[in-house]
Amino acid sequence: MLARLAAVALVLAATPLAVSASAPTLDALVGRISMSLGGPNGGAKIVDGAPAIELVFRRTLKDSHSRDEITADHRYVESGERRRLDVRVIEGDGKDSAAVIGDGSWLIVDGAVHEVEPSAVSAQLGEFDPRRLWSVPFALASEGREILQAASLEVEGRHETDAGFAYLLLVGRNEEGEETSRVEVDAETYHPTKVQFLSSSGQVEYRYGDYRRVADGLLVPFVREFHRNGTRISRTEVTRFKLVAPKDEAKLFDRAVTKLAPLPAPKGATSPE
Repeated sequence: MLARLAAVALVLAATPLAVSASAPTLDALVGRISMSLGGPNGGAKIVDGAPAIELVFRRTLKDSHSRDEITADHRYVESGERRRLDVRVIEGDGKDSAAVIGDGSWLIVDGAVHEVEPSAVSAQLGEFDPRRLWSVPFALASEGREILQAASLEVEGRHETDAGFAYLLLVGRNEEGEETSRVEVDAETYHPTKVQFLSSSGQVEYRYGDYRRVADGLLVPFVREFHRNGTRISRTEVTRFKLVAPKDEAKLFDRAVTKLAPLPAPKGATSPE
């Protein structure tokens, strides 16, 4: 539901660029966007049907209070009902840790195991679930036609930047003619590259880049940025996304193992700009 609401509220600020009238109709374009992301039977459905998930990424986050940036490597593992999130701080304040839901729920910090409420761990793990990380692309894949048509979007031509990047622009307007929704789509691949919308906390923008095919029907951006009111809040660079259990799965869910091993750092991710 969160992904659908976010996608329906799409709004993206435009930059004055060269415009071409060469663009598909709205009906054709929304279908191409959906299929470029795996279609109704791809995306999140592929993730839901996987026997296990391993997601490794580096995230730089601006602290909401101090406004300082914190960079950390993360590893999210899901196998059946068991889930684990490892965090290794690279720069900024924070401690290395692991939050686990297995035979119970616990937190590993400073080499010690701390029992915690399952609801607290579940909430923390949910924030880094790939279904949430890519909620907007997954929603556009499964319900792209319904979402984009419900937002009353219109195709406003093909645009090209000074660097030669061509994209298609979709814009929605209210009864007063004011822009209420925008989506920017790669004119060659039909992958969404920028999505911006208004929320209770102000203007929100997602930027996506470095799309990679993980499995048949599952293609996701390995670079994701989140901006609010013109300020970048976070940048996520994925280094590994697999739909199989990792080799060290048994150790990850053994509460007797309290040593936190280093995580692989992202490599080769490209800019979403």
